[in-house]
Amino acid sequence: MIEDYITCKGIVTMTVQDLDGNIIRKEVFNNAVLRTGREAIAASLANKYGVSFENYISNMIFGDGGQDGEQLKYVNSSRTGLFGVTRASKNVVSVIDSVNKFQVTYTAILSYEDGNGYSLNEMALQLENGDLFSMATFGGIDKTSAMQITWQWAVSFL
Repeated sequence: MIEDYITCKGIVTMTVQDLDGNIIRKEVFNNAVLRTGREAIAASLANKYGVSFENYISNMIFGDGGQDGEQLKYVNSSRTGLFGVTRASKNVVSVIDSVNKFQVTYTAILSYEDGNGYSLNEMALQLENGDLFSMATFGGIDKTSAMQITWQWAVSFL
């Protein structure tokens, strides 16, 4: 009998900087690990991918459909895509924590040129095969060329 269950949890940190590098907004919020993400973990551990391994997080995608007015949309674990249009997609840099080896942090930067003119309010971690691993909605940020946003998404297996 398994006495301890492993859960997968993610925390997103958004840091917005102005043109001078000053932090103008910092926010931390949770995500939902999607069914496709949990299935990908199980398939990976069972070596179901063979030589064409695409079961890794390669991108962070951002959209504009995560809110109805002021209300954040609920991310059900069976979602397979963003609520709105993908307005930006960035490759991630992944780092396994040197102390907590059960945690990996994915970092992506929306530069001053990326995603401008949209109110970004949803995001997801995307596997190389196009499936979503996890997703989050958050209070929108109107992206302009006067800001750069650094996103750090930590995923832990607890």
